[in-house]
Amino acid sequence: MNSKARIAIICAVLICVAGVLWMATARHRSLTTLTYSQFLEKVRTGQIANVIVMGSDSGAIQAICRLKDGNAVRTVLPSDYRDAMVAMQDKLVNVEIRDSSSGPLRLFISATPFFLVLGLWMFLVIRKFPNGRFILPLMDR
Repeated sequence: MNSKARIAIICAVLICVAGVLWMATARHRSLTTLTYSQFLEKVRTGQIANVIVMGSDSGAIQAICRLKDGNAVRTVLPSDYRDAMVAMQDKLVNVEIRDSSSGPLRLFISATPFFLVLGLWMFLVIRKFPNGRFILPLMDR
């Protein structure tokens, strides 16, 4: 297999990985967003079955909620969400607290743009210097 074919395969794989990661993160973006007041109202009326709270250092805390009718929604909690916790405990809502940076793919998702640029650079270098002589012209001076 020649080097152009290898680079084309690497670029195709990188594009596919980026697409899969984009689709995986798009699932959370498509959820309906509730305001904090709407969230508290749904908790107090017993419509929330469980909540996954994503810990954060920024102050605002994201939460994904599963309603008793099966739908999922998201909301943003303030850094001090004691009132929400009391209401959820009163209504026996199942609460799971996660560290937002603990996702196994978090580092890979963050590095994806770098990998795409690196793949593009490799493709262009091999296209410009097909015989692998991109170092030799510098040594001839």
